Amino acid sequence: MPTTPLSTKHKRYIPYHLLGDNRTRGLGDKPCPDGSKCQNRLLEHILIFHFRGFHPQARYFDIQRKEPGENRYIGFHQTDPSSAIQIAHSDFRISTNYESTMIGHGVYFARSMEGTERKANRHGAYICAEIDMGEVLKLDPEQRNLYRGKNDWWDTHDTAYFCHTDQRLDEFCVKSRSQILNWIIVIEKEFDTKVETYGLDKEFNDTSCWCI
Repeated sequence: MPTTPLSTKHKRYIPYHLLGDNRTRGLGDKPCPDGSKCQNRLLEHILIFHFRGFHPQARYFDIQRKEPGENRYIGFHQTDPSSAIQIAHSDFRISTNYESTMIGHGVYFARSMEGTERKANRHGAYICAEIDMGEVLKLDPEQRNLYRGKNDWWDTHDTAYFCHTDQRLDEFCVKSRSQILNWIIVIEKEFDTKVETYGLDKEFNDTSCWCI
């Protein structure tokens, strides 16, 4: 376990059983009533009240903004639990491996939790983050491997955004960790024993001692 303090960018861990996919749809346990039209951009709301296929925002180039400080976008990243914990105590690492950097060097994000499944090299932990996109380079399908293993676009852009033929599979890559403003992390059930150990996955009407 890391001995350094948590990063100021790390907002919280969310126990896996609180994810939107676990909503029972019963009274008091329903997903967001606004569904795909939801405008709430709070990271906790996105993970807790929506399903893993939910896209918090439309495709980037349908909503892009030019004003400084307002060009923010929600991204999803998946890695293994150990790496996620390291990130929580430090920051993301810039990927430079040729095989895993299809649109160039940087930190990669998808538009939904589900969108990370086919892209991640490691699995078991999800990170939902708020990103400052800066100047964005648009890459179309025919440009898929134009910048693989390179950082040529870093001189003119902050982010490379790949527009997949299926927009649900779009992905983007930021060149600097400073663009990743804050995040929350979920460790999957297989790797998180604390939820069951402390009975956090059990519903109750009151405590045994009636103290709350």
